[in-house]
Amino acid sequence: MFTFLKKQQSSKVIIAGESATLEVPRGKTMLEAMLADGLAMPHDCKVGSCGTCRFKLVEGKIGELSPSALVLERDALSQGYRLACQAMPRSDLVIALDAPLSRQQAVERFSATIVATPRLCPDIIQLVVELDRPIRFIPGQYADLTAPGIAEPRSYSFAFAPDRGEATRLEFHVRHVPGGLFTDWLFGEERTGGTLELSGPFGQFRLKDSAEAMLCLAGGSGLAPIMAILQHARSLGASRPVTLLYGARTQQHLYCLGEIEALRSAWNAPFEFIPVLSEEDERSGWTGARGLVTDPIARLAGLARTEAYLCGPPAMIDAAEAQLVQQGVLPELVAADRFLDKSTTR
Repeated sequence: MFTFLKKQQSSKVIIAGESATLEVPRGKTMLEAMLADGLAMPHDCKVGSCGTCRFKLVEGKIGELSPSALVLERDALSQGYRLACQAMPRSDLVIALDAPLSRQQAVERFSATIVATPRLCPDIIQLVVELDRPIRFIPGQYADLTAPGIAEPRSYSFAFAPDRGEATRLEFHVRHVPGGLFTDWLFGEERTGGTLELSGPFGQFRLKDSAEAMLCLAGGSGLAPIMAILQHARSLGASRPVTLLYGARTQQHLYCLGEIEALRSAWNAPFEFIPVLSEEDERSGWTGARGLVTDPIARLAGLARTEAYLCGPPAMIDAAEAQLVQQGVLPELVAADRFLDKSTTR
């Protein structure tokens, strides 16, 4: 008689220097398990494009969704570094991190009812949901939303700063991605009254405790966490100069203009708003900036001590980070949240 061994259902991960061990269920990445366990593992994307969630593999075996060599330098790879968002344990592991982990707010699961889906611009809606109980979060963080019949969750940033740090009614800015299962479902018909599963909060993108001037740069629905952070700063009575660069395709794709003007009017320091259009008809009456939203960075003065908050597609953020470094901005003063599509052919 032959005895067939069952595949290990989870792997135990020991993090050198940390008191707790981590259980990673089979089929989950290291980053997914860390975030679910409330460990604030640094990350900017979750898909292997930013290189932020690196760890050193000390013992054990892993599989990778995509090779870490696509992002990490050869020296880092030779030292055993890999990406937590791409690594799936194939055995129990021992890993090491460059900096100690902190505990984030406990991740919880909620039932959410869709109460409104007003159109903000041609391809973005404001998704308003009501939770079964309050959730606490920090402006700049995000939640995972799961729709009926769609297995994998989609991540969206909270688009506002909550009163007293918690709320039951939430707002998200959702851009339609043709071919994306979730957004095709959401935009396909009226969904008011429908339900979603929500888990969160996640992420480390947030306002820093500082008095430095702020440069905020957003593209598309990346405006959502930027608005939340600015609202939060305003509620704290911030008197920091702000420059807000916002990139959209055309005038029709600009949104939240009233909310931005309200913030600008109530701000306790200079607040400059620069919308930049990349595909506006040359024959239109638009007299504002054209081109890429990163283009005005080179014309901004006095950036050396400015804190930068960047949110949008990875290519936009990569270009912005490169220009900011050239302008003398220290890397530690740059916070970024990379938005990625999750369109699928499966």
